[in-house]
Amino acid sequence: MRKTFIFLFCFVASVHIAYAQDKMQDIRQRYASAKEYIETHKGTNPNDGADYADYYHLKGQQMMPGTGGHQDDIFMYWFEREEDKIYPSHYLNFATRKYNFAALQYYEEYLYDASGELAFAYIHNPYWSPDGEGEQKEYEFRFYFDRGRMIHTVIKSRANGQQTYKEIQNGSKLDPLYVDVREKAEYDAERIRQMFINMEKVTYDYDE
Repeated sequence: MRKTFIFLFCFVASVHIAYAQDKMQDIRQRYASAKEYIETHKGTNPNDGADYADYYHLKGQQMMPGTGGHQDDIFMYWFEREEDKIYPSHYLNFATRKYNFAALQYYEEYLYDASGELAFAYIHNPYWSPDGEGEQKEYEFRFYFDRGRMIHTVIKSRANGQQTYKEIQNGSKLDPLYVDVREKAEYDAERIRQMFINMEKVTYDYDE
């Protein structure tokens, strides 16, 4: 009986690992396709001067006390749904955000599935410490999701002046030190998705 239980436990664990690996491979392929789409659609249309890429671009600028000029750039790239319509509805596929705080430059990327669920988040933080008191380092966070649940994370950091990142976590379990980063990424991804939905209501309100 005990051997049977161990066998079943190992079998279920192996199936779960295989599923997560397949899901991550699919996410990485979709991410690469999104980046390629952006890179290959930067030209302008000679007919009307518009960019080939389909996206919304939101840009905010303000002066903040004590830190000076603050700029926030958000690009939202969409796909058309497979609908038998002249004007098919859109869904947000990929979003990028670049902003500054004083002289520090931050960058984020979010990949979504067709249902609006977050599939992948990349967060670059140039100056951060997990506990807010230790040495401030440059961090890269990669979070992989499946139906609202994180299935894998890769975290790297490097000290000021270093050229190479050091991997500090790579697996399905997230160190409690970084839970806040993941939760903020999910929160910001949803905020951007809601902005996209509201933009669609204003600029693409077609109902056949």
